[in-house]
Amino acid sequence: MSLDPHGAGNATTERTQTPHDLSMTVVEYTGEPDRCTVSPRGLSGIAKLSTWITVDKEIVVDLDAMR
Repeated sequence: MSLDPHGAGNATTERTQTPHDLSMTVVEYTGEPDRCTVSPRGLSGIAKLSTWITVDKEIVVDLDAMR
């Protein structure tokens, strides 16, 4: 995955992806679904602030359970 918008490619561009070491932070709420934020480890600055995704914890599954 490239953080460079000019290097993003398109649907016809073949890209190889390297595995990422991911970090997950869980925030528990009262009366609302708990939320998980996942991002690559080791980022800083703008890359850290712009490379993450947050989802409801109930949809997160263990990777080994999906293999």
